Amino acid sequence: MNQNSPTPDLPPDPAAAAQRLGEQMKALHRYVSGQLMRAMQDQLQGDDMSFSQMTALHQLRAHAALSIGGLADLTGLSLPAASHLTDRLVQRGFAERRENPDDRRAKLLALTADGHAFLDSMDRRFNETYQQVFGRVGVDLLGAAADTIEAVMTELHAQDARQPDRTCPPIPEDPE
Repeated sequence: MNQNSPTPDLPPDPAAAAQRLGEQMKALHRYVSGQLMRAMQDQLQGDDMSFSQMTALHQLRAHAALSIGGLADLTGLSLPAASHLTDRLVQRGFAERRENPDDRRAKLLALTADGHAFLDSMDRRFNETYQQVFGRVGVDLLGAAADTIEAVMTELHAQDARQPDRTCPPIPEDPE
């Protein structure tokens, strides 16, 4: 009999399994979030970057190029706020306006090399924080956890590929 199922005769309940995983992910997030948020806050303050600007950069990385309206939709900002945010990102050299090949009158916003470098730097800080936290856990357990998360991500990406109109963008691969 499996420890996680109430009786050996009942099939596993997908909703209950998803809820259990969600609860464990939330508990893990709570455990590391203080350290992660501190690392993010330090970097954002040091680079004079707002949370909305950082969110916009992540959306641009996930989508390659977006209209200002598309960026507004994905970030939950009004069109004027997204336009102002776009101006700041362009002025800072983190994003650039490009001609839209489908509509030459419209512009698309895309990350620059500096924008990618900023996000790469933030990714490294997050990875360092995770390594500090998880470095206290046994190697076998870490390996099993990594294998399980990798399998979950593989299944999610496969489902996304079968449903290309999903609103959640694919998570970019970690360059490291």
